[in-house]
Amino acid sequence: MKRLLYAAVVFALIPVSQSFAEATGPGCGVGAIIFKGQKGVVPQVLAATTNGTLGNQTFGISTGTLGCTQDGVVKNDQKVDVFASANLDNLSQEMAQGQGEHLASLASLLGVPAEHQSEFFALTQTKYTAIFPTEQTTSNEMLVSLNGEMSTHPTLSSFTSSH
Repeated sequence: MKRLLYAAVVFALIPVSQSFAEATGPGCGVGAIIFKGQKGVVPQVLAATTNGTLGNQTFGISTGTLGCTQDGVVKNDQKVDVFASANLDNLSQEMAQGQGEHLASLASLLGVPAEHQSEFFALTQTKYTAIFPTEQTTSNEMLVSLNGEMSTHPTLSSFTSSH
């Protein structure tokens, strides 16, 4: 429940400031791309230093590239990435069970409408070992696998992301 509350706070802050709201990195820019998925203070400092040294965040925001948007809003795929990273353990458990509030939140973030969420839940349960092949599966690896499984589903294929 704490993690879900944390995720709600993060999503509430995302439109205000991507740099402060994204708990896994310095926002957008080359530094964020180079150090994507790495956790801890050192990668975040290196990513921020890279962005500051190269001045590429301003370029990214101005052009809408490097993971930045021109409207100050985080792209939906980044919301999914942040949520999956913050809730990976809960998502793993709920996918194995085929139900749960974190799984329902992920479905919503992926754009799966309420009337198709039961199919999404069933897919994650049926394909659990493909989505989480090892205990060390990262959130990004999970999202790539989930996207692959959804892409072959007759109904859910229209809700796949760029992962």
